[in-house]
Parts: sequence; C-alpha cells; structure tokens
Amino acid sequence: MLTVSIEHRVGTISLDASFALTKPWTVLFGPSGSGKTTVLRAIAGFVRPDSGSIMQGESVLVDRASGVFVPPHLRPVRTAAQTARLFPNMTVHSNVIYGMARSARPEAGKTVDEIKIVDEIMSLFRIQELADRRPHQLSGGESQRVSVARAVVSAITYEGAGAALMLLDEPFSGLDYTMRDQLVDGLRECLMRWKTPVLSVTHDVGEAFQLGAEVIRIAEGRVLRQGPVADVLAEERRRLIEQLREP
Repeated sequence: MLTVSIEHRVGTISLDASFALTKPWTVLFGPSGSGKTTVLRAIAGFVRPDSGSIMQGESVLVDRASGVFVPPHLRPVRTAAQTARLFPNMTVHSNVIYGMARSARPEAGKTVDEIKIVDEIMSLFRIQELADRRPHQLSGGESQRVSVARAVVSAITYEGAGAALMLLDEPFSGLDYTMRDQLVDGLRECLMRWKTPVLSVTHDVGEAFQLGAEVIRIAEGRVLRQGPVADVLAEERRRLIEQLREP
C-alpha cells in the first residue's frame, strides 16, 4: 500500500526511516520527539523530505532524486491530527460533507448510500445533535470529533484508483479514556469494512494493543522494529502491567 524511505532533518531530530505498510491498520509507536509526526506530515505532503522517496502502490508521491513531489491536495491521503481545523462559517454537517468526493456533494445529488455514510459517521462520532451548530459553539472535544469525522468521510468516499490512506496523528488525545476507546473500536470496524488502510500514531501501549494492529516502533528518528503488536511491544506491555500491580 505504501513504501517510505526518507531522510529529513527537523530541529534536533535526524529522521532516517524506511518501512512498508502491508496491513489494514498500522501503528507508528514511539516516545514524544521520535519523529512520528514528521513521518506522517511527509506522507501527507506537508513536509518535503531532504532525500528519499514515498510510493503509494505504483504511484510516486515523492522522489527527491528525480524531483517528483505530488502536492497534498492531489494525494490519495486523508489526515486527522490533534488540532481541529474546521471552517468557521460552516455548520458541523457542512464541515463533515465538505470532505466527500465532489460527485457525492449535495449539488451533485447524493445517493442513498452516500447519505448513509454521513449518517453512520456522524453517529459513530456522536455529533448528530451538533449538526446545525457552528465551530464557535463547540467544545474542544466536539470540534475534534467533527474534524476526524470529516477526514473519515473523505477517505471512504475517495474516487481515485485504489483506496485513500487514512493518517491519524493522535486525534483523540484530548478525550477521556472511555470515549476514546469506544471511538477507536468503532472507527477500526468502520474503516476495515470500507477497506480504508490506516497509519496511526500513538505512544500509548494500551491503545496499540486495543487495535491489535501491525506496529512500527520508532525512536530517535529510526525504525527499530516492525511486526505484530504482541511481538514488538511485549516488553512495554510487561512493564505496564507490573506498574499497575504495584501498591
């Protein structure tokens, strides 16, 4: 689905990362400052790596050697980050459907299936009752859920060749654990059903095991290991369990 081999210097981080996504959901796991967000921003097109390449299927998104750089809006990639960026002049519902493929917009005449998609995603993120509100009327957590819902709708209605890649940069970090866990479970089921691949960032061991996904462990800008979560994060899980058992 995606092959990354890039080098990039940002601040004190010297990123040198190579990996390939082969599973429906992959977690990029590592401590703060390890380069996780920079990797996602490079895939999305918000960062031009100093060297290397990024390919999605047969499509070249970045190749510094040949000068290829596909701009963000032309990439089959959808992103949800920690900060909500909503259109202030639009309602919640308008923000969500803005992410839909152009042929699925209201002016093009929405089909029943397209209406169901929006209803399903708004229900999943518990924002149905907020549909007519504008961003200034929302709490921080509500704004964040709307932002992620818009990205998800855009990803699953993507009309290009193949599927759009969903990038999640800890978009639920500001929510309480109960809601976060429920949203993650629902989102995983939804995106798998729509065959939308995901690369998500976390430094939370529990969340990585909850997803049961492939894990790419990164530290100080380097990929240390890739594989099933039970293998890659076995030691971290053991330490966490020991900490919880301490009186």
